[in-house]
Amino acid sequence: MTQPILQLRGLVKRFGALAATDELDLTIHAGEIHAIIGPNGAGKTTLIHQVSGALRPDSGLIVFDGHDVTRLCMHKRVERGLARSYQITNIFNGLSVRDNLALAVQARQGSSMRFWRPAVSDAALFHEADGIAQRIGLAARLEALAGKLSHGEQRRLEVGLALATQPKLLLLDEPMAGMGHDESDDLVPLIESLRPSVSVLLIEHDMDAVFRVADRISVLVAGRIIATGTPDEIRVNAEVKRGYLGDEVPA
Repeated sequence: MTQPILQLRGLVKRFGALAATDELDLTIHAGEIHAIIGPNGAGKTTLIHQVSGALRPDSGLIVFDGHDVTRLCMHKRVERGLARSYQITNIFNGLSVRDNLALAVQARQGSSMRFWRPAVSDAALFHEADGIAQRIGLAARLEALAGKLSHGEQRRLEVGLALATQPKLLLLDEPMAGMGHDESDDLVPLIESLRPSVSVLLIEHDMDAVFRVADRISVLVAGRIIATGTPDEIRVNAEVKRGYLGDEVPA
């Protein structure tokens, strides 16, 4: 068993009387793709917000790569190797694919402004950007404006922006939202290709994709994890079928 890359212990986040996460415990192992599934309102996005640093838990502990990051701000978590994508695509629509990726690389490296030569001449910067484009399947679209890409291509680009930070753990919040079946099928191999160099915490409603790509699955209902296991274990779990999946369990 690999060492944990992320450990959540007793995580609580309340909004008034609603406990979005309720004494939640979760362990993500290094190199695995771990999916979180559950009904709408179960607390999945609130959980991602707390792990990423966008929300601070009311109580509990978040340990990332052996360090307590519970009170650490979002950009400091990114510097430690924790990156995320969003439900709503978050890219620079007016820039090319190459420039989007180059900016993300530049942000990781720190400012590369050099007053005696233009930033565009930084060959290493764009070489890395081109390599990421190859990895996410957009090498043929380097000069295309991001705003002109298809929805599926934009989601790929957003994954690329996260990969440019060289994460140890990538949080993917419904990466297949709004995609057709073919686009979802195209994204699954990209997510699979991240294993084992990048650990992935995946929030996703596409059950076919989840059961294809995940090493382990946790089921979140009303702010609590009711089951964690391999896809085969979750598929036959009576409590999960009764409380959430029902007839949606992929064959």
